[in-house]
Amino acid sequence: MTSVFDEFLGQEIKAPYRDGEQFKIARGRLEAIDNGFVKVSGRLGTIIINEKNIEKMAKLKEFSE
Repeated sequence: MTSVFDEFLGQEIKAPYRDGEQFKIARGRLEAIDNGFVKVSGRLGTIIINEKNIEKMAKLKEFSE
């Protein structure tokens, strides 16, 4: 099964998504896509989001400090 987010697998991403009535943003590495769910691991932990709740996804730009 393919996903519209396959191209982001293994990359650092930013994904605004809906959690009930609230909009939230997941930031981190897109670890897995399975049966309509995506797994994102970031600094604050790991989250699994239903693909239907994701508004869009973008690759995070790397910043040099």
